[in-house]
Amino acid sequence: MKVRLLLGVLLAFLLILAGCNKETDTAQHKKEKTKEGKIKIVEEKSYTLVDSITHDHVLSYSAVIKNESDKTLNVNDTTIKYVNKTGKVIDPHIIPNDPDVHLAPYILKPGEEGYISAEGIINKEPDTYDVKVKINPIKPASHVKRLKVKEDAMNQGKENHILHITGTATNNTKQPIEYILVGAAVYGKHNEFIGTTFQSEEAQLTPGKSISFDSTSSQIPDKELAKVKKYKVVASTYQE
Repeated sequence: MKVRLLLGVLLAFLLILAGCNKETDTAQHKKEKTKEGKIKIVEEKSYTLVDSITHDHVLSYSAVIKNESDKTLNVNDTTIKYVNKTGKVIDPHIIPNDPDVHLAPYILKPGEEGYISAEGIINKEPDTYDVKVKINPIKPASHVKRLKVKEDAMNQGKENHILHITGTATNNTKQPIEYILVGAAVYGKHNEFIGTTFQSEEAQLTPGKSISFDSTSSQIPDKELAKVKKYKVVASTYQE
């Protein structure tokens, strides 16, 4: 009887220990999973403006995001919704239903930053609104290659109010590339974030060859553009 009792106590202890280990393993797994897929929005800005050419009411959104995980992640599955103060998506006639979202780069290595530019057209100027951003990072099937940027400069069109970040991108990889993505973030005198620019372009470049780029934004109000003093720009490509 004593032997059975002792075995029963030992078995109960082992079951409790196994349960504790399972909880610990589950918690550790959740922690690792969270770390693996963590993308942080470092800076963001949104604006309401009227297009100077089409006179449409435009909602624009810019952000700087950072991969704070220890894995290379693809953030191309990013969606943005503009919602009113009750949480409903603004205007059923928004064009498109999901505002255009541009990311450069959209594959981020650990510690790297990427730039988001997004805009949507609505029928009328909105009341108070908020921006809901959903980033679904996934493990990429391809690898990002940063290209060497030279002769970069910033300027603003006097007539069309478009901000330009220009320069040349050089294929400093060992393989031919077929396209480039250029993203930039612009800042004010005191490093306050103002917005982003974007460009994507087909570029058949063999190793060592260069191409000029013009990364632009027409979705930043003039009063904010007047504050722009600094910028960061990155050019990239992706290879299978």
